[in-house]
Amino acid sequence: MKVIFLHGLGQDERSWKEVQEALADVPTESLALFPKGNENYQEIRQETLQHLQAQNQPFILVGLSLGGLLALDLADQALPHLKGLILSGTQYNLADSFFYRLQILVFKLIPKSVFSKQGADKKQMLQILTELRKVNLTDKVKKIKLPSLLICGSKDKPNLKAAYKLNKLLKNSQLCIIEKGGHTLNSQAPETFAQIIEKFLHEFLPFYKTNQKL
Repeated sequence: MKVIFLHGLGQDERSWKEVQEALADVPTESLALFPKGNENYQEIRQETLQHLQAQNQPFILVGLSLGGLLALDLADQALPHLKGLILSGTQYNLADSFFYRLQILVFKLIPKSVFSKQGADKKQMLQILTELRKVNLTDKVKKIKLPSLLICGSKDKPNLKAAYKLNKLLKNSQLCIIEKGGHTLNSQAPETFAQIIEKFLHEFLPFYKTNQKL
């Protein structure tokens, strides 16, 4: 079973490196969602969908923040090899989120230099955030039947409430709260994240367990 990682906004494919290293016995791939540096969300969505449709072996999607939302958005597409979802710090209804609108306002006030120091592009981040402000995946989420694991840090307050709601909406989901964890768990607690992925593979995916016995 292959594990495909989708990073968050302000991150890149290297953000999953330590998690991948901790999953030494599991085939993994971390996608670069912004290879050109100026993609909008629809372009990211289409390019990621095409990449996933080209997969020739079973895989699960692991997404953090924007990557999690993208995974949810693509879960109802023609992806016969997609077997499960792991979503960390993920929102599914930004259209009704006061915090999200506040986040956009705050980002507009932060100097460009602050983003640059973190290797992020303020203009692109604001473009993506603004593009997503009307996104509401509620109806789509209700139809997803894939085994799903929701992860959220106990200190990630803006996304904690969404995690509990998402757990109720996703028919076949489990919720895991990481005590004292923040939002970017892939960099803050990579080994813990890797352990959670391995547990999910062994306990919740019959296909994986069957092939491990062969």
